[in-house]
Parts: sequence; C-alpha cells; structure tokens
Amino acid sequence: MPATDLVVVDIAAWWVTAVFESEGFDRPVLFDGRARAPSGVFQGSGVYTAGTTALIAGLANPESYRPDPMTLLRHGGPPAAVAAVLSHVAERTGRPAALTVVTAQEWDRPARDRLESAATIAGLPHPRIVSTAVAAAAQTGPGVVLVCVAGAAWPELTLVDGQRQLAASAVRAPGAPAIDEALLRVAAARGGAEADPDDWRLTREVERARATLGVQQRAAMLLPEPHQAVVLTRDDLTAAKAVHLDRLPDTVKMLLADAGVDRVTAVVQVGEDAQVATALSDAGPAPAITVRDPHALLRGIARTQPPSRRLWWRR
Repeated sequence: MPATDLVVVDIAAWWVTAVFESEGFDRPVLFDGRARAPSGVFQGSGVYTAGTTALIAGLANPESYRPDPMTLLRHGGPPAAVAAVLSHVAERTGRPAALTVVTAQEWDRPARDRLESAATIAGLPHPRIVSTAVAAAAQTGPGVVLVCVAGAAWPELTLVDGQRQLAASAVRAPGAPAIDEALLRVAAARGGAEADPDDWRLTREVERARATLGVQQRAAMLLPEPHQAVVLTRDDLTAAKAVHLDRLPDTVKMLLADAGVDRVTAVVQVGEDAQVATALSDAGPAPAITVRDPHALLRGIARTQPPSRRLWWRR
C-alpha cells in the first residue's frame, strides 16, 4: 500500500474513527465498508487483536476483551493493546509519514510516553497527541473556546486557547450516579437483574440504547440470561442527564474564574444532543457550534498539523 501523508485517529471508549491524507486529499478510513470500528481488543495467547473480529471473540469470551484500551493505557495499561488498534488502522491506510492520536482528555507525561510506545510497537511514527477539546476548538477562529463533550458518564467542559488547555471540569452533581450508570440501574430494576457497571457487555448495551434514543423515543436493551430484554425511554435518558446538566451554568462560571477569563469567543458542542445544547444556551456564554460528524473533528485537527511534520519528502 502506498505511503500516506498523515493519519489522524481517535480511539474512543467504544469506537475508533480515523481520517488519512494523501497527496492533499483527506478521506475517512473505512473498516469493512464502515466509517468506524469497535475500539476494543481481544487478548488470546498473549496476542492482542482489534476490530470487529476482536469484538466477536470477546462476546464469546468476555473476560479476555478490553472495550476501552486507551483508558487502560492512560492508567498504566499495556501499550501493546493500543498498538493493536493503531495497526488495525494502518492496515487500511498504509504507513503514514505523520500520525496524530486524539485522546479524550489531556494526558500527563507518563501516559503520553506509553502512547508513544504503542505507536513504536505498531511500527508507526512518533505521534502528535491532541485532546478532543483542542481538536474541537480547531473548528473555530482564534480566541478562548469553551468545548462541551457529552460523555457517557457526564458532560465535560474544557476551556481552550489555541493549542493550550486552560481549565477543565466534569459537569457532575455530587452524589448522583453517572448517566450510563443511572440508565443501567433503571434497566436492571425493570428486568429484575443485577446492575453490574463492571460488566462491559451491559455498559455496551447502555451505549447502544443511548444512541437509539437520540433518534427514537424507545430503545430495547438486552440483559444477561435468563432475563428478558427491557425498554428504556427518552424520558429515562433525559432524567439521568438533567441532574448533572443543572450544574452546567455554575461549572461554566467556575471554569472562567479558574482560568482568569472574562468571556469566551466561541462554544463548541461535540456530538448532537438537544438537551446539552439547551443547557449550554441557558448558560449563555455564546451560541454553540455543533460538531456532529467525528470525521469533521479529525479533519479539523489534521489542518493544524505542523508543516514540518507533513510532506517532508517534498520540501
């Protein structure tokens, strides 16, 4: 496969998305014709595999599957697991001249070192590491940008100035369960099952149900045998988020005070979520720009790649 100028990859909690640039054109990376692939890895006989094949193996042997290898790596997990995901991407793009990896939060130096080791194991270049908030802020012009990412647990707010993160905080109500955990409790109560937040199969079902509730009023959720499937409603999701979103205006004020900033020039919401958008509007810092397509986020950060790291053979 021919050399690729640049690959930008986001290994999120459940899905990996990526774009690659070659000869001035950028394209989404396709995995078996799809624009994303499962981000988990399966460990068998000491070897990690990634993608849909890994997920299928994990459903049969759940104890050997790691659905979120990037979070594991951040907290000291094996670089080889993330290397398997990076290799899975590179198999579809060719070896890039430059690599950017997007992380959910800003990582400290030891975690960044482990990510660099993962790229080395995968035979890829030393990566540029950019947080989701910095990638989202690249969608706007200069100035201080407030980025809101509606995570599985609770929304995350980050103030960004250029490539620099000024302050960050979760929008979290003390004592209230995380959004995904609240939905899991509702489902377990309806199905007479245990709400085990450590069972990745259950949290995956919650994630699937949340995606469905974004476009429909009701969503089925599978529970472990012998329990029957249960139905979650958009009202369930609204209630689980509302308790945290009530804290959003105060969290915005706290962030601005922590950063010593009086106002923001732009607000970016990552992912389409009407409830989050309403809360941001009520908080009033500025009208929000919504980044609906994760590939648009990656293309934006690709455009900010330093020239010295791209097309080095054409200078």
